[in-house]
Amino acid sequence: MGFYVLLYWHFLVMVMVMMIFAGMITFICPRFPSIVVLLICGLIGFVYSICIDFKEASLFFIGINLVASSIPILLIRYLLFLKRKAEEMEEQGF
Repeated sequence: MGFYVLLYWHFLVMVMVMMIFAGMITFICPRFPSIVVLLICGLIGFVYSICIDFKEASLFFIGINLVASSIPILLIRYLLFLKRKAEEMEEQGF
């Protein structure tokens, strides 16, 4: 696995870009459905497996992209939830 990471460094770049993409879309457009962002990230993982001509591992790439993209989505959704709760508590006078 270590040799794979050294040989295909662009895999790590793709995962980082997907995390940034998912986080930015979720933060800028909070009403945008998260499932659509996850589908786009999964599709990019599939396209990546075709580009490097390693179609046997497409489920692995899709899964890694989905997990890596769901982390910033969940963190930003939680941040927005906490912000909304803080505003509600401020209105109530706590």
